[in-house]
Amino acid sequence: MKIPTIVLATVLILTGCQSPLDEMLNNKFVSIAPQNTPLDLIGIWSGNMGPYLTSFSFTSDGYGVFCYSYATADVIQKVKYSNNVIYIQDGTKLDIKTFDTNTFVVNANYFGGHKSTFYKDQNLKEASQFCSSKLSI
Repeated sequence: MKIPTIVLATVLILTGCQSPLDEMLNNKFVSIAPQNTPLDLIGIWSGNMGPYLTSFSFTSDGYGVFCYSYATADVIQKVKYSNNVIYIQDGTKLDIKTFDTNTFVVNANYFGGHKSTFYKDQNLKEASQFCSSKLSI
């Protein structure tokens, strides 16, 4: 009897919360036209998104790379920049809230939202070993 109550409570809690599943199933990545990346965002950035050590690399033409590591998971994906949104090849996206020459803040609008801060990391000193090897120039 406890299990159905827990399941019902979980469903009620998540009702109204946006899930990345819809965007992943309706992936529009290839149809997104990137815009030129703002000068302050061009380069390599590192930070944490929850337990994931994450790095981004942006070029001037609006294209880039998203890389993250956690435990035994090492992932690298393409990204596109357009209208202060980072579109990730898996169909998800991140809203850029603020940026300057040293930091940028993104918000993942899934499950109530979560903000993450990234720091300029041209030398990949804060990147995971995997991301450092993949993003090295």
